[in-house]
Amino acid sequence: MKKLYFAILCMASTFAFAQVTVSTITSEFNGSGGLSLDDEGNLYIGDFGDFLGMADPDGLPNHVMKLDTDLNLTQYSTDFIGASGNAFDNSGVLHQSDIRANGIYKIVNGVRTFVTSDGIVAPVGIVFDSADNFYVCNCGNNTIRKVTPGGVSTAFASGSQFACPNGITVDENDNLYISNFSNTNIVKITPDGSTSIIGNTTAGNGHIDYDPVTRNLYIASYSGHQIFHLNIDTLVMGVLAGTGVRGNDDGDGTSATFSTPNGVAVTQTGDSIYINCAVPLSGDLINPQIIRLITGVTLAVEENTIASYKHTSYPNPANKSITVEAQIPLVYSSLTVRVYTILGELLDEMEIANTGETIRQTLDISAYTSGNYFYTASNGSKQLFNGKFIKE
Repeated sequence: MKKLYFAILCMASTFAFAQVTVSTITSEFNGSGGLSLDDEGNLYIGDFGDFLGMADPDGLPNHVMKLDTDLNLTQYSTDFIGASGNAFDNSGVLHQSDIRANGIYKIVNGVRTFVTSDGIVAPVGIVFDSADNFYVCNCGNNTIRKVTPGGVSTAFASGSQFACPNGITVDENDNLYISNFSNTNIVKITPDGSTSIIGNTTAGNGHIDYDPVTRNLYIASYSGHQIFHLNIDTLVMGVLAGTGVRGNDDGDGTSATFSTPNGVAVTQTGDSIYINCAVPLSGDLINPQIIRLITGVTLAVEENTIASYKHTSYPNPANKSITVEAQIPLVYSSLTVRVYTILGELLDEMEIANTGETIRQTLDISAYTSGNYFYTASNGSKQLFNGKFIKE
């Protein structure tokens, strides 16, 4: 399924998450691979297998499962050795990678058909761009492969930024975003194949998905047992849900826990996210799984503050410098202030110690060109306030 992309014109506003809630919505089943949603809201779940680093000892085929909107769970397709990542093309046809077969398949009405194995080495995540080319995360050799609708397979991206590239998603401009399994990097790939690291989680990652409504990436930190969000404009990253302790406790985003979360699928409205988690809470066994649903992922625009900490900035408009003042509780011992262009390009970053008195920081903007800018103040992954200014 191709997400419905909306044209959104955003000024330099920053968004705050409303209260999110995490719920378990299925009983236990085998489904440790990737997740994808079709146009009708049905969820498709690959089964990578019972163990992360070895083939299943039972010798039985692994399935792709379907969870419909009434939460009925059925087998959709079978005969996979390791059904890892999956995605829908622009015609609504599900494609599934098989990491242990080194191949990509398409599935129509539950019947799978081989697509390609050319240049495919331990594939995980796959995604389609607007021209129906699909891209494959080759975990086995740290590359990204491109396959055209005609079946031509070529190398697209590689480099030290990749360490078992695992998850992959695409935005409305055909930029790709990769989450690595073996390190914390989140990597952006432009349509011409240029790569850059745009963020880092705290541990190795599972899959990644993009929401065009909020322009957020959502990342399952497999080893960190948390769900992260990363805005592609501001490059501000934070924890959406999960304490970081391995578990499967439901509750609000600050108290819920996750056990090796892997697949991520954001609904078209952007207000809910599906995650699969391992029931075992220790060791190498990753099946059975359960599906968790994160709800309340709505965003409220706030003009001045994310965490209700008032601040002021002056003069505004400004020519040579702008001063930012705020009073922040001592629980936040330091702040990181970042300045961005209106397009989200990071221009400056500085650390400020919190002494318990009014924080006052002067920003030198003399070298900036005339126009609109915005700034954020954060403590770790928590954004405390943001604002905007005009350079004359």
